[in-house]
Amino acid sequence: MFPAPYQVRDIYNDNLDLNIVLENGEVYFGTLFTLQNIKDLMESNSDIYFWSTDMLILKDLSYDSICIVVEKLLNDGTLKQVFSKIGTIESIFSHLGWNDYSDVSSS
Repeated sequence: MFPAPYQVRDIYNDNLDLNIVLENGEVYFGTLFTLQNIKDLMESNSDIYFWSTDMLILKDLSYDSICIVVEKLLNDGTLKQVFSKIGTIESIFSHLGWNDYSDVSSS
């Protein structure tokens, strides 16, 4: 479950911050990029490299692709290696009145 608005202008040239909420209440953070977006970001500044913490590159940022990738990371057991744990539902989303997974999944 990722409880954030899906706001992608161009599925082939964009990036998206993502919070992934697990059923056990853990929350992970990552940023999804497309290759074209990385290329454009590099061309727009003078740096000779590009990096981002918790970065994952996708062919496209369609909602379906994101769901497939998150499911694959979970099934492969690699989500915790790719993204960083940033807290729990209660510590991250308490300002929204969310305290456990049922609060997130019903929103």
